[in-house]
Amino acid sequence: MPFDFTTAMIQATSPVSSAPGGPAVTGTGVLVSDPAPDGTPRVVLVTARHVLANIPGGQVWVGLHLKNPDGSWRLEWRAEPSSDQGRPLWTQHPTYDVAVLPVAVPPEAAEAAIPASWFADGDTLAREDVEAGDPVEVLGYPAGYAGDSRGFPILRLGHLASYPLTPASEATFLVDFPVVSGNSGGPVFTSRRIGKRPVLVGAEGPQPDEFIAGIVAQQIVPGGKSIELGLAVHSLYVRQTLELLDRPIAQPASLAPSTKPAPAP
Repeated sequence: MPFDFTTAMIQATSPVSSAPGGPAVTGTGVLVSDPAPDGTPRVVLVTARHVLANIPGGQVWVGLHLKNPDGSWRLEWRAEPSSDQGRPLWTQHPTYDVAVLPVAVPPEAAEAAIPASWFADGDTLAREDVEAGDPVEVLGYPAGYAGDSRGFPILRLGHLASYPLTPASEATFLVDFPVVSGNSGGPVFTSRRIGKRPVLVGAEGPQPDEFIAGIVAQQIVPGGKSIELGLAVHSLYVRQTLELLDRPIAQPASLAPSTKPAPAP
């Protein structure tokens, strides 16, 4: 079966909740394989900082997509500690709405975790000639809803709505799709399904023009009115946050105003 970037992203994207399932879902996360400096395997949950900050009680629930013996899928909720005596166990970016939380997942879920290299670096968008108006896919759990009873995320399409479109020009970018509560932390990515070139039948992994451009941070609601725009943080800052796992710095109490989340999502 040929590799499909969108399918791999769906399998690695999980609901994040204050309780196991249902309307309690408060955000979206991506399971990422990020080995420790000594090479020890490690899986972390990448999401928006405010998703974790808004879940009280010292633990978060993460929904994992696991296969049954007959090959069918099931959603299994796992509680993950998020703080220890009031100290967050997750690492946040010092400026932008990004956080990563190491999680303990079974081997099957660890295999579905994506490599950190799939997140775009500071040069990816320019190198791949990504422009305003290009289509992207977005995964998430809007209003806590999943795509089916097995808990897979809902896939939506949008277009990049900002110019210029590089981390060097602005830390965030706009996507023209309707964001609601539950979308925060969801990946925004390119795919050959909707890109400029056809899917490669013999491909064994992502092609250079397939990558995660950013994660959803908030919806744009001027005057409390939705205009069906989402704000995403560039993947460069996800990469930086992953690096902070192994060289921590003092974590700020608040975010920069440019990425401070609105009341929803």
